[in-house]
Amino acid sequence: MRRTRTPHGRTTPAPPRPRSRTGKLTAAVLAGALTTAALVLASPRVEAAPAAERDPVLQTREVFSPDGSIRTVTVAGQTPAAPDARSRRAAAAATVEPVEVNGPSASKVDLVFVGDGYTSDQLGAYRSHVRSKTEELFAVEPFKSHRSLFNVWQVDVVSRETGVDDDPALGVRRDTALDMNYHCGGMARLLCVDEAKAAQYAAAAPQVDQVVALANSTTYGGAGGTVATAAGGNAQAGQIVVHELGHSLGGLADEYDSPGRHQGGEPPEPNVSVYPQATMSQYRLKWYRWLGRPTPDGGTVGTYEGAKYAATGIHRPSQNSIMRTLGREFNAPGRETMIAAFHRKAGLAAKAPTTRGASGGQVLGVLPQRPDGRRLAVTWQVDGRPYAHTGTTLDTSRLPAGSGARRITATVTDPTPDVRDPALRARDLTATLTWTVRR
Repeated sequence: MRRTRTPHGRTTPAPPRPRSRTGKLTAAVLAGALTTAALVLASPRVEAAPAAERDPVLQTREVFSPDGSIRTVTVAGQTPAAPDARSRRAAAAATVEPVEVNGPSASKVDLVFVGDGYTSDQLGAYRSHVRSKTEELFAVEPFKSHRSLFNVWQVDVVSRETGVDDDPALGVRRDTALDMNYHCGGMARLLCVDEAKAAQYAAAAPQVDQVVALANSTTYGGAGGTVATAAGGNAQAGQIVVHELGHSLGGLADEYDSPGRHQGGEPPEPNVSVYPQATMSQYRLKWYRWLGRPTPDGGTVGTYEGAKYAATGIHRPSQNSIMRTLGREFNAPGRETMIAAFHRKAGLAAKAPTTRGASGGQVLGVLPQRPDGRRLAVTWQVDGRPYAHTGTTLDTSRLPAGSGARRITATVTDPTPDVRDPALRARDLTATLTWTVRR
């Protein structure tokens, strides 16, 4: 039996290696998926066709049915054209509107909307669609309680014609700025965009962490990837953005399954595992701290078989989270991962400008994030020793007498119970700021 060494030097059995078993997706299943009248969401998984063939690159796509359930299909990829001179000039002239600004971009997650198929007379509708999708995103936890960690921007992209290609029917053509189109890869509700052009326009925002392209359409559709897409005028399409941010910000795996058995070992994503509950609990793996506890998407956290595009041989933390079905909540391990990701992007605290106190000393300060309006814990040290002081500012004139340089540190911690992993808390929910003060 393999053995591993714990941090305390004790030797314990290592978890058993998962066994691999062959599993195939039948032609009948694939053909059925290809004819499904459902929404398709792009996946980052890409397979190249044999080099000897001149077929386009094949891409695995996620298919969302109207009830929110998801499956995968394989379609021919698209190669976007490089932005032309007209596009470059238009992007350079585009204006940026702040939708919601909660602080400097250096300490926030910046979400940038770009639009396609909106003429200059329709920017009011575009503005309304952006705000609708923004509110839909922040209605879902943990985005709701961490809204103050985000900035939202809209870039006013003006198209010559209204609407996007292949909408409302295949073959319809529009002269638009971002070349968005339905029927991408032959799938009716797969809504693709020229990602290079979308990124070019998005670059007008102060900073970009995630780009969302909205089509001027009410047809249910969207896609994921480097640029998430959604139908601006469809009230349900905003759930695509929530699901996609689970991937792009949190690094979460999909939790839905397809026929077949998982191939390979333990995946790197935090919300899927080859190990069943007993093994996970025994060896303290992945979400073991949450096992048996209630989860926001319903039921209790366990190890439920079927995840990451396989029906067997791999497990998810809950029965039905938003990484499995649109319209659901993140499960508890997923919510923990997302909160850590928010802070990893935005940071936990920043230094306040140093000022001069009434007694002539320097006043040092920290600016903690305020998730859900909560005050984060702040502790201070002087020359490596705890200093009995609370609050976000410290007046150095009140320090004990000393000579030479003094090293002052402030440690900010988010004690939220939604994060149980001490490694995540130490890495992403704790920040230490340091000053050197001479007296």
